[in-house]
Amino acid sequence: MAMVDVVAYSISNILQRVLMKDQKSDAVAYAIVFQLLCGLLIGIAALSRGFVMPPIAQLPVNFIIMTLLFGFSMVFTFKALKIVQASEMTIISSTATLWTIVAALLFLGESLDINKLVGILLMLGGIAIVFWRKEGLKINKGFIYALLASFFFGLAVANDAFILRQAELFSYYTIGFLLPGLFILALNLKSLPEIKKLLLSKSLPKMVISAIFYSIAAVAMLMAFQQGGNISQLAPITKFSIILTVLMAAVFLGEKDNLKRKTIAAIMAIIGVFLIK
Repeated sequence: MAMVDVVAYSISNILQRVLMKDQKSDAVAYAIVFQLLCGLLIGIAALSRGFVMPPIAQLPVNFIIMTLLFGFSMVFTFKALKIVQASEMTIISSTATLWTIVAALLFLGESLDINKLVGILLMLGGIAIVFWRKEGLKINKGFIYALLASFFFGLAVANDAFILRQAELFSYYTIGFLLPGLFILALNLKSLPEIKKLLLSKSLPKMVISAIFYSIAAVAMLMAFQQGGNISQLAPITKFSIILTVLMAAVFLGEKDNLKRKTIAAIMAIIGVFLIK
């Protein structure tokens, strides 16, 4: 199941970049529709297994945090993909693990050892390799959006770990996509015309396919864990999606510029994740 996560997540990444390459694409509208689609798709699976309402009343603060973090993470993801390449985005996204570790250090009392420190330095070094130019580090809006997306996602994963002690996986992920999508919609009602356009556009099938693969990736790793896998081993394995996304982006999106740098950075990111875990 961990390898299913790797392939599904990589395919979804590529399709998201395809959707956002059109400069007319509205990132907020796409983020809303994408999250609601994922929620509906996983909801179908949850209903087939027997939907169990997640413990929202028992953990209201955690669910509010989840809604905010995942909502903003998805918006910044689509905003970033309008500017940065899919291969660059996936390398920056490796820092989500860093933010998860930071949250664990601050709120769960975990310690920072030499392995984690080296892992952090490797991930940051990989990003520097990709974005370094003669005039210095190339930091644009896309870079900032991607970093913010990873920041919010990393914190959300740490929050997830707490909620999932008391929630059924498929039922929780149904709510975990629907609530952030509805929250972003409530904040951006002006996006309704763009959402209507998207639902009637030729881009919708690609969006649905991307949502299907992302939904598969979202539950595959934790299903592997439930089937007896070790989470400390499974989580780093899924990060092989970084190198797979870089290679797929080169083949299918023509992102061949600085391919050597990107490949080295992707390997550094994977090693960094292994060390941190």
